Amino acid sequence: MQFTVTSSSVTNNSQPSHRLVGRSPQAAVFDCDGLLVDSAHCWERAYATIAAARGRSLEDVRLERLLGASVAGAASLVTEDLDAPVGERELHAALVDSFAAAPPAPLPGARELIAELAGRMPLGVASNGPRAIVLGVLDQLGVRGRFAAIVSAEETACDKPAPDVYLEACRRLGVAPADAVAFEDSPLGARAARRAGLAVVVAAPAPGPQPDADLVVPTLADARVHAFLGLAGAGEPAPALSRAAAPTIAD
Repeated sequence: MQFTVTSSSVTNNSQPSHRLVGRSPQAAVFDCDGLLVDSAHCWERAYATIAAARGRSLEDVRLERLLGASVAGAASLVTEDLDAPVGERELHAALVDSFAAAPPAPLPGARELIAELAGRMPLGVASNGPRAIVLGVLDQLGVRGRFAAIVSAEETACDKPAPDVYLEACRRLGVAPADAVAFEDSPLGARAARRAGLAVVVAAPAPGPQPDADLVVPTLADARVHAFLGLAGAGEPAPALSRAAAPTIAD
């Protein structure tokens, strides 16, 4: 399996794209919320609970700023929006209750891609989410045992967009970041993976501002993910790509 990305064929980012030329990735590291499961409603319900306790509503919270944020980062931003202190412990508890009340649904292609890659390379998780919630999501999907390293921002000095969670995941997997590929759903997470030195695939129906990624697709089920990784015969048919957006793959 060969893994080749050129600096101009996949995205129009100002930063040069990652290169793993003629080599297979030695590991894959996944984000969790928004990538493996559709958990936006869980976070929004927690924010609504926090807001209601202060006589406010979810409409007072700028959700677009919170995509991919850690509990610490989200608590700080929600504090600004509500003009009232929001503690990390309070938000953490609201999140635990929210995920328990309505567990998030798996996103297309997540289980399948994890199963396919697990037989080829070590897998990790690098998430800004609380470790307890991440473990619960992986258990719900039935994939926890496939991951050799599960890292939450709770365990590192800095959360995304700092590279810490990805660097720690690669350290635990025993691979150099330059030999690994990251799967993300947000520009914030993509920046973290890029800063750590990984190749980056962003899977999100509407990723927002152009993420710093080697490949951007709507879901992990997109056939372009499998082509990018050199996996044949899997994934949903991809819509036609413009020449500027098409990845270059060496078979």
